[in-house]
Amino acid sequence: MGNTNAELLAEVKKNLANLQSLGDEGRVKIHLVGMDLKSRWRKLEPQLQEVENAAHDISATSRAAWTDAVKRLEKLRGSLRQPGAGG
Repeated sequence: MGNTNAELLAEVKKNLANLQSLGDEGRVKIHLVGMDLKSRWRKLEPQLQEVENAAHDISATSRAAWTDAVKRLEKLRGSLRQPGAGG
């Protein structure tokens, strides 16, 4: 019976180690996704001011810039809603 307890204890330790490893991996992936989204936002953000300025001059060019910016923001928002979506 002592052997069964030892086996059970070994299995519990193994599963705890696996659980800790999976948790660490999850935290790293979440951190990297956050970094990726921040990077994408920093690239997109300067264009927003340009689009806001262009909106005052209603023309085909400003309309194209506005449409492109909206599509990019919607794509970024979609990435936030879908874990694991990489862009």
